[in-house]
Amino acid sequence: MAKRLVAALGLFLCTGFPAYASIGNTTADGVLGQSNFNDNEANAPLGTPTASNLALSNAAHLAVAPNGRLYVSDSDNHRVLSWPSARSFTDGAAADMVIGQPNFTSAIPNNGGLSASCFFLPQGICVDEAANLWVVDAFNNRVLKFNNPQTDATPLEADLVIGQPDFTSNAPNLGGGFIGVDVATADSLVFPARVLVRGQSVWVADAGNSRVLHYTYPTANKPLADRVFGQYGSFTCRVKNNDGTCSEKFGGAASADNLFNPIGIALAPSGTLYIADWNNHRVLRYDDPLGTDTTADGVIGQTDLSGNEPNAGGLMTGLHLPIDLAIDGVGSLYVADSGNHRLLVYHDPANNSTPDAVFGQLDSLSTGDANHGLGFFTTDEDGLFGASGVAVDFACNVYIADTNNSRVLRFDAPLRLCGDMNCDGQIDLDDVAAFVLAMLDPAEYASAYKDCPRTNGDMNQDGEVDAADVRAFVWLVTGP
Repeated sequence: MAKRLVAALGLFLCTGFPAYASIGNTTADGVLGQSNFNDNEANAPLGTPTASNLALSNAAHLAVAPNGRLYVSDSDNHRVLSWPSARSFTDGAAADMVIGQPNFTSAIPNNGGLSASCFFLPQGICVDEAANLWVVDAFNNRVLKFNNPQTDATPLEADLVIGQPDFTSNAPNLGGGFIGVDVATADSLVFPARVLVRGQSVWVADAGNSRVLHYTYPTANKPLADRVFGQYGSFTCRVKNNDGTCSEKFGGAASADNLFNPIGIALAPSGTLYIADWNNHRVLRYDDPLGTDTTADGVIGQTDLSGNEPNAGGLMTGLHLPIDLAIDGVGSLYVADSGNHRLLVYHDPANNSTPDAVFGQLDSLSTGDANHGLGFFTTDEDGLFGASGVAVDFACNVYIADTNNSRVLRFDAPLRLCGDMNCDGQIDLDDVAAFVLAMLDPAEYASAYKDCPRTNGDMNQDGEVDAADVRAFVWLVTGP
């Protein structure tokens, strides 16, 4: 069996392999939205949208599809742009797809009227295992699902909506409003920020209601959430930092059971849930989010679950407005620490709240200046300014939505080299037999490649090396 698989894979492979930066290099290797690494004006160079520029704001986001296609929520242009290959774009490349606008030069919110094909400040995006695109349409108080835009007959029109009964409604909390208490429901949203889809689970950070909702994969509009985090199990309370009584107050004490405008969501291969509790300056950990209770089991960024000070304990361990999260196949947690203009990486987030790597601050954990001190009006390959989104692809490349610099940055395999199954620092034909062995016989692989982690073969970042990783492995070793 193993020999047949090696031979079959070998038929698809060539010898033109891409080059990668060295492990531990946190200098960006590619940029979109700007023509170079030094400019940072929105909609550069003329101030109007094109296929090559961006006007990012708020909680702008990005996602990489299973086949490597890149999607970016271009918030202030009220559109989602897409490029065919995240890992091989040239600097300043033009997008080949726009969703939410009739062309690449329009930037009108709800262009053409509220419908299934428009946005008003799109933010979080996610691409599921079937390549369906999910977009958080924040100011329309909804989440839209687009069936795979590369194969669907109507790729620019959404096929399902969460938070509204149809595609022509956008009232906050289904008309219940967003001021006061007891106006939320299990099927309503207010200014949602993120969506995460894993298998049959759909998670939505309902930031305006200070809660995170879980849905079992919906198939009809306006689905009911079946689990709520941040409101003591109540689907009707929307108080920030709810103390359990749902009394109307603004920003009370933090606890293990409440949230204050949460945004980022990440799910580890183990099933552990992480939530970026933005206004409480912390990341919460839920060890068994669907099996036990909705009380947080751990915290990053604060000394305990009742703290909510910015940069508590100093920059080394504190956070300031953490806005987005991602987790790779080995369980490393990436935190976009927007107020400190950096991306932090925790290799063992359940047990160690001190970050192991940092992007945006020249490898310093003790600084938090915009563009590592260059200021607001210029930047470079190492700078970040209010970064709001992070993603990791099957090649272990890291992507950051560098929001206030109106650009997307790519870092080529900065922490580990996925696909390098024999750990020789290259991805080539010599990795094929090792990949097949890792997939079919983990024990034998561990014996043959003692110092090489099997998880290098986890192309889809789900914590497993199996048949689901084969296609991406082939894409990886055959180049862009």
